[in-house]
Amino acid sequence: MAELHESLKYLSPIEWEDVPRDDLSSYLSQTFNAAELLVNSVPPPPNGTPFESAQPHNTTANSARSANAVHSSAARPAAPDKEHADLQKSWGKPMNYSQKENPMNVALYKMAGKDRHGAWYARSNIMEGIGFTKFSRALMREFPETLLTQGAPGAGAKRGLSAEKRLERTEIDGVGKMEVYQLSAQMPPPVSPRDFLTLLHTTSTGLTDKSAADKQDGGRHVPRSFMVVSRPLTHPEAPVRSDFVRGKYESVELVREIPLHISGTSDEGADPELNPIEWIMITRSDPAGGVPRFLVDRGTPGAMLTDVTKFLDWACAQEEIPDADADEDKQLETSKRKAEVGEQEGTATASADGAAETTEKSTREAVAPVAAAQTHPAPSAAPPMGEEGGMASTLSSNLQAGVNTYAPTSVASFMQRQLQPDQSSTQDLTEEDTSDSSSVGSFMSAEEMKRLSTAPEEQDPRESTENLSVKSGASSSELSKSEKKSMSSHDRELNKITQQREKLDQKLAKKRETEENKLKQSQQKESSEQTKAREKMEKELKKTEERHRKEIEKLEQKRGKELKKAEERRRKMGDQNKLSLVARERDEFRNQSDLLRKENELLRDQVESLQRYNTALADKLGKVGGAEAVKSVQQEIKGPVQGETMKKSKSMESVGSSKKGS
Repeated sequence: MAELHESLKYLSPIEWEDVPRDDLSSYLSQTFNAAELLVNSVPPPPNGTPFESAQPHNTTANSARSANAVHSSAARPAAPDKEHADLQKSWGKPMNYSQKENPMNVALYKMAGKDRHGAWYARSNIMEGIGFTKFSRALMREFPETLLTQGAPGAGAKRGLSAEKRLERTEIDGVGKMEVYQLSAQMPPPVSPRDFLTLLHTTSTGLTDKSAADKQDGGRHVPRSFMVVSRPLTHPEAPVRSDFVRGKYESVELVREIPLHISGTSDEGADPELNPIEWIMITRSDPAGGVPRFLVDRGTPGAMLTDVTKFLDWACAQEEIPDADADEDKQLETSKRKAEVGEQEGTATASADGAAETTEKSTREAVAPVAAAQTHPAPSAAPPMGEEGGMASTLSSNLQAGVNTYAPTSVASFMQRQLQPDQSSTQDLTEEDTSDSSSVGSFMSAEEMKRLSTAPEEQDPRESTENLSVKSGASSSELSKSEKKSMSSHDRELNKITQQREKLDQKLAKKRETEENKLKQSQQKESSEQTKAREKMEKELKKTEERHRKEIEKLEQKRGKELKKAEERRRKMGDQNKLSLVARERDEFRNQSDLLRKENELLRDQVESLQRYNTALADKLGKVGGAEAVKSVQQEIKGPVQGETMKKSKSMESVGSSKKGS
């Protein structure tokens, strides 16, 4: 499960500066490996027959000319690698649809997102009647084909989105292609059109051995495939335009054949274009502009079913589908003209004006019979009961037609249900008009509401209806009782219709006033919320700055403490060096003192010896007398005294040298 959501990150929005254009080969390979895991995690439709024992339904390749002629195949692909197959339980069980709603037996799945950006949806269907080559060429050609169509946003779209221009294209041989497209979609007025900037990755070599099928004669077979990975992009050459709301969508699509003819020699002559093809899609979208998430979630499954029919109708109807870049020059020329028209006129404004003009015309046509009946109250001109509801039904029909023509398929199915109220009575219609839950209003952002509230109302269809109602109401109120009695049954019926219209006009005026008050309140609330958000942001910023200041102070204090410790450590080391130096000097002085003391002792001994000599000499001289006696004494004492003196001096020198060495 974690590996699945990790692979979904390869579909997330990205900045153009973050695309590793100097290492595209590695980037594309990683993207396609993640996409392979994603498509293999989608379970195939339930039931069916293993591909080894399945037989083709058609005998002629590409026999279908519309979606109705495409056959839902019972063949089922080989199971992918166990690592991928174990992820199929993450999607749960397929959604329930009737055979009428889902004739192609498409398996639809929903999985909650883990990034708070909405749920993921997946579909898988297996079909015959259109071959792999033709279908894959149709996928390659889809956006380039719409580049050739010039017109309003979404013009030429095959299934909701139309390409306006291509900003980038790079192809890596053997890996795939990377392109940047600016797409657009028209919404029903007064909702602004949407545009999308997508980074498109395509490859025909995206599957690996993890998607291979075992052959009966041994070996493995990787089926033919074509893969499309789309992720939202921010590009410096495509800023957000004032007339559009920038939406986002993330998706991965895969078409691959289910090989019925890979097992043995008996099938060597079979046409591979008769093989069934499996079409898998995983997607998530955000139309932005204030569209509620629940509306997107409601509309997405039905839109994904509708997409299958729309795309197959277009692809099957083509006899030959050209290469994606077969008319590249013409594509570039048309996209340039689109850009010039958008700059000069403003695409969204033109679309809104055209829709308003159409609505006003339809309104005049709707109220014309009633006005004619009031002017010529002949029996044959009297409208039937309930015709006063024609204006509302016409407006609803026009809006529904706009949805069917222009709305992206992700919301069209839901809005169609909202635009088909029960019109069995005028009272039901009035109550629905006063409801707070308008599907069109839900699609309007705060900026769009503000623009509508300040826009001129010269072409507002409701204005002409109000003027007509006021006039008719005045003529009705002036009738006296006698005049009412003299009127025919048709005239009374016509008068009753007029009174009912007056009530509807009053309710419409009250509704308009209520909506205007709500709009003002929402604007005030938005302003107050912005003020609160700004105050909260400033408060959080102050807190952050205060925390930063405190952290800096703590770091400075810690730095000061560390400096003091280092200084104290240096001082102690200096004191220790001084103490050791004093100790050495002390020891040297002690050694010298001991040496001098011993020398004094030696000299003292010598003095004592000399005193003895003198005493002995004196005695001798006294006894013997004369010079001869003195000479004999000196010779007697000289030898022993010199030997003893030399011995003591040598011992003193040895003691002194040993202490210095220690």
